[in-house]
Amino acid sequence: MLKIDLHVHTIASGHAYNTILEYINQAKKNRMKIIGFSDHGPILDETVVSRIYFWELQRIPKIVDGIRILKGVEANINSRGGIDLLERDVKDLDYIMAGVHKGADFKERGVKKNTESVINAIKSGRINILSHPFKMSSYETDIAAVAEAACENNVLLEVNIAYLSDKWIKIHPEILTGLEKMIKIVKKHKQKVIVGSDAHSIWELGDDSPLKKIKKQVGLTDDMIINNYPKELFKLLKIK
Repeated sequence: MLKIDLHVHTIASGHAYNTILEYINQAKKNRMKIIGFSDHGPILDETVVSRIYFWELQRIPKIVDGIRILKGVEANINSRGGIDLLERDVKDLDYIMAGVHKGADFKERGVKKNTESVINAIKSGRINILSHPFKMSSYETDIAAVAEAACENNVLLEVNIAYLSDKWIKIHPEILTGLEKMIKIVKKHKQKVIVGSDAHSIWELGDDSPLKKIKKQVGLTDDMIINNYPKELFKLLKIK
């Protein structure tokens, strides 16, 4: 069980099933220390929030019943390498996670151009975490080039649990191959990855059991997981 989980979706994402308070209560049951809420940015088809939603997250206390609450977003990278929120929309958030999703202004232009878009987002200085980089929706990218750019620009690469669980999707061999390539490059740079559940219900919060089954296969070790080092994570995200 993760003690820190920053990839969590509430009902505000339009396709998840629990509220912020329900997640906090579940985090207490799981004996977690830190959770971060990262609902999808507003351009995604099913998202039910507007930009104001992310401004108003500051109304939620930093600590609730002993759980440290971080406010974030899973923004959507577009074909230009931008995201679907303005600077003023996210200036008070603790972190910006971003990824490529269907129905979010990302056009299929082939591996080279797709990769350029993601690398432009990494180099923009606007994102802290790249979500599920080894599985960019249905858009193929050069994971080695993406991982190199992320390591060079201090952007955390996510090991996304949802794509490693066989409960609802088939784990294709290319997912594990991409993850293995990503981890190899992170190791080369002597950096860390972040593990996120991509929870869409309270029963998925912090559950890293699917990762344990393939951790050795992809070369991931506990000392590479920044979730195990909260001070280092907060320093990287510039959170006080």
